[in-house]
Amino acid sequence: MSDEFLSNGYGKVLMSLFRMDNGSVSFGGIKAVRDVSFSVEEGEVFSIIGPNGAGKTTLFNLISRLYDCEGGSLHLGDVDFSTTPAHRIAEIGIARTFQNTELFDHETVLKNLMIGRHVHRRTNLLSEMLFLPSVRRQEVAFRQKVEDVIDLLDLQSYRDQVIANLPYGVRKMVEVARALCIEPTLLLLDEPSSGLNPEETEDLAFQIEDINEELGITILMVEHDMNLVSRASNRVMALADGALIAIGTPEEIQNHPEVLRAYLGD
Repeated sequence: MSDEFLSNGYGKVLMSLFRMDNGSVSFGGIKAVRDVSFSVEEGEVFSIIGPNGAGKTTLFNLISRLYDCEGGSLHLGDVDFSTTPAHRIAEIGIARTFQNTELFDHETVLKNLMIGRHVHRRTNLLSEMLFLPSVRRQEVAFRQKVEDVIDLLDLQSYRDQVIANLPYGVRKMVEVARALCIEPTLLLLDEPSSGLNPEETEDLAFQIEDINEELGITILMVEHDMNLVSRASNRVMALADGALIAIGTPEEIQNHPEVLRAYLGD
C-alpha cells in the first residue's frame, strides 16, 4: 500500500493530509536530507526527532519552502506545492513557528496576532485608506478570530503588552498564537519547548492537545524533549544523518535499536 494512505484503525483507509516523497537537499556536497519519504494523517500530532545534525530543521525548511528540494516532492492533500514560493505557503494552509521567535518586538501581542490574519485579507489599499464598511466588517471579523485564539491559549493578560517586555516562554506561545490566526490545516512547530522551563513545557503539552483536538489542526513538530514527544505525539519519525531511521509510536521509537544507536552510538 502506498504511503499516501493510512488506516485509522477501524478498517477505513484515509488519504494523508501531508506527504513528502523522496525529499532531498545538499549543501556544499553534503547531503543534509537524503531521500526522505513520510506522510502525516489528518488530525495527527506527528513528531520528528534525531540527534544534533540529523537534518530535522532542514527538513522543516524544505516543507516551509525556505529551501528548494533537489529531488522529491511535497503534497498537501492533492496539491503539489514543491515549487510554491515561501510567501505563498500560508495561503495553501501551512503555518510555522521557529526555534527562535520571529515576532515584531515593538508591537503588542494583539497587533502581532492581527498580522497573522493578513492571508485572509480581501480588501484593497484604496478601500482601506477610505475605511469603507467592508474594511470595518473585515476588521471586526479578524478581531473575533484573534480573540478566540487568545482565549484558547490563555493570553488574555498579555493582549495589550509589547512583545519586548514579555518573558521568553510567553513570546513562544504568542508565536504559536500568530500561526493559529492564519487558520492552517497543517501547523509546523519547530522546537516549541526550546528555552522553556519544566512548568512551561507541561503547559505546552496541554496547549498542543487543545490545538489539535479543539481546532482540529494537524501538527507536525520537531522536538528534542522526549517527554513532550511521548505525551503529545500519535507517531514519531526518527532521523539521523539526514536519513529516515524509523516511524512508529513514541514507545516503539524509544525502544528501536537503530534509534538508540543513533543517539548513543555502538
